[in-house]
Amino acid sequence: MPSKGNTTQRGYGHSHQALRKRLEPDVAAGRATCWRCGLAIEPGDKWDLGHDDDDRTRYRGPEHLRCNRATSGRGAALATGFGPPVDTSRAW
Repeated sequence: MPSKGNTTQRGYGHSHQALRKRLEPDVAAGRATCWRCGLAIEPGDKWDLGHDDDDRTRYRGPEHLRCNRATSGRGAALATGFGPPVDTSRAW
């Protein structure tokens, strides 16, 4: 199985870690809002520092772990509910 690269290659290098550390006190105190869903990140919630969906060199801000991970491998529009409706019915 091919390597996914080191943390820097995957977009989680020094600048990512430094920004996350700088935001951590506000998130831990419940003063952060998930940039993806717009809801508060409650103290104790697991969270990620979210990348921009179109440009992984840009950060959008704190987001719920579930919001961030829901976009992995899928279009962000589908994961956030802002994309076109998906017909899951089957023609019998």
